[in-house]
Amino acid sequence: MRSSTELSRQWNERASAYGWAFPSDWHVPAVDAVCDAIVAEADVWAAAERLGRSRAAAGVSLAEALVDIDSLAAVVPRRYTDPLRRAVSLGWADRITAPPSSVADPLTGLVTPEYLQVRLGELYRGAEVSGTSVSTSSALVVVRLALHGQGSWQRTLPMILVGDGMRRVFDGGQTLALLGDSVAVVLAERDAMLARRARLLCSMITDQIQLDSQVSIPSPSVWIETLPPKHAAAMDLIAEFGR
Repeated sequence: MRSSTELSRQWNERASAYGWAFPSDWHVPAVDAVCDAIVAEADVWAAAERLGRSRAAAGVSLAEALVDIDSLAAVVPRRYTDPLRRAVSLGWADRITAPPSSVADPLTGLVTPEYLQVRLGELYRGAEVSGTSVSTSSALVVVRLALHGQGSWQRTLPMILVGDGMRRVFDGGQTLALLGDSVAVVLAERDAMLARRARLLCSMITDQIQLDSQVSIPSPSVWIETLPPKHAAAMDLIAEFGR
């Protein structure tokens, strides 16, 4: 009898052969739940519905999610095919039609880390399909403020100024995200103007801080961060900036 781990490995191999576009994000905890249910010959509905929600949350289309299920159906008894497809479809639809949560911080107007993670997932998935490198096509412009020892409003107001400066300099549809109390980033195309824009952003934020009598902090640190080649490493990088 196969173990859950062995079934997961076989499923992953089939998914890759069936054309799963982004191998590094295939495995999620719901995959293990589906495999556990099949190996135990238990009801797969709840686990498969959970998988559908997980795929939708990661930006995977329903068609791609069902092709993935077809790859699993090729290595398990046929009786699982229909409930797996129906449950994944229902879970996917539930997640897509759920009321949207706020994707932006109400004070700074910058998007949440979760939204940035979705955008990065789309970016890496597109690069893998097209055979390009995210490391050379895109980058993060990072803004970090020294807010240690500041009170609540003295921590909030400088980041409002950062958000305002970011929107002025990067006004072409780039993703502007707040990663923590003192860190914000821009997900931008790596072009010939990026370094110049980063310098302009630093200068603009510095001027705003100096002109505001309510703010007394050092000038910001602003730099261009190269995105790693792998999606998982990019997620780790975002988490590190948010600490």
